[in-house]
Amino acid sequence: MFINLYNRKFTIFLAAVSDDMKDIRQELAEVLVNAGIGIADGKSLPSAQAKAAIQAADCSVHILGDEDIYTLGAIGYNSPAGEQFRIARKLCSEQFKMFVWCPYADTAARKSYINNIRRDIVENTVYSDKPSSIIFVEDIRNIMNVKQSENRRHVPTDIFFLYNELDNDTASGICNMLRDFLGVQKLGISMSSDVDYNAFISEQLADSKVGIVYFNYAGDWAVSFARQIWKDTGGSSSQTPLAVFGNSDHATQDDLAVLKDFMECNVDDQLRIPLDIKVFLDKQLQK
Repeated sequence: MFINLYNRKFTIFLAAVSDDMKDIRQELAEVLVNAGIGIADGKSLPSAQAKAAIQAADCSVHILGDEDIYTLGAIGYNSPAGEQFRIARKLCSEQFKMFVWCPYADTAARKSYINNIRRDIVENTVYSDKPSSIIFVEDIRNIMNVKQSENRRHVPTDIFFLYNELDNDTASGICNMLRDFLGVQKLGISMSSDVDYNAFISEQLADSKVGIVYFNYAGDWAVSFARQIWKDTGGSSSQTPLAVFGNSDHATQDDLAVLKDFMECNVDDQLRIPLDIKVFLDKQLQK
């Protein structure tokens, strides 16, 4: 079963960018489309049309790169990216939010104009330097949507298995193997979503012997998601141990480095992961 996280459709004005940000803009656009978010494309729009498109959208996204779009007299100031930035900034209100994204931290350190933007952030403007487009989109959705509560019942089980729907095929294979000898409740997290799953996850974890966050492609998501669950359910004082397992087809041990100080993490071959989870469960039951 996939839990949908959010309940309101909205449209993003995706602003024009300087040439060095074209590839990351395209990547972001693909993530937005996959997440079911409407896009008003600001690329190549004349000023008047851009203003109308921004006014018709619910929020805007502006990606910062090497070209200064903020400082009067700078080369990028009167570029489409610069003009759209200023139009959106004037529209910021309870009805319109502006997201400013600097995906490369080293760029921010080198560019004084980005620091100036950060200092001059106004109400209903959000600055982000998250390097992952997936995490950035999830942050946007958290801010833009009001969540509904999930009313699915939790049940006692051995393993509570969580994963991103991007990894559904391999996750389902692991769950099917585990179910041969263990109780498993699985939960796929969908990016096109309409309910709040937080309460359900906390309740189901409390009624499970262990919690597992699995990933194959969605490594950035899994690390952020596992860390948030760990915090929300009591951290090191939680009664239900939590572990993260990655499929070595695409995952690496480096993906999990930030988690290793406070939860068990492992990357292994797809066919070995069910056994790894069983070993983890047995170890917890022996404590």
